[in-house]
Amino acid sequence: MVPLTDQVGEALLEYLRHGRPDAPYQEVFLTAHAPVRPMKSPAAMSLLVGHHMVQVGVSCPKKGSHAFRHGFATRMLQRGQSLKTIADLLGHRNINTTFMYTKVDLPTLQQLPLDWPEEVS
Repeated sequence: MVPLTDQVGEALLEYLRHGRPDAPYQEVFLTAHAPVRPMKSPAAMSLLVGHHMVQVGVSCPKKGSHAFRHGFATRMLQRGQSLKTIADLLGHRNINTTFMYTKVDLPTLQQLPLDWPEEVS
């Protein structure tokens, strides 16, 4: 579990109270137009996020919900969190998957020893 910022928590509450369609589903996010139902897949949510990023003029290499995961991991790395912690929060089973986030933090990379840690089970 990761705590939400106050701003994100308030936005989520606002959506649940006033924006979420009334429907008999446990999923939080539903389609906005009839027939109201849960999103079909994570890819559908990512496409929707990407569409809105383009609409508001967000410029980044990859548009979609993955941009939020990448931004979250990059900020944690820049604030000194270990790759193991980041891997756990992102749900990575293999820490090597998390290494892709190190490529954006060159100053920190230059301070690291040459040997990478072994895989943690």
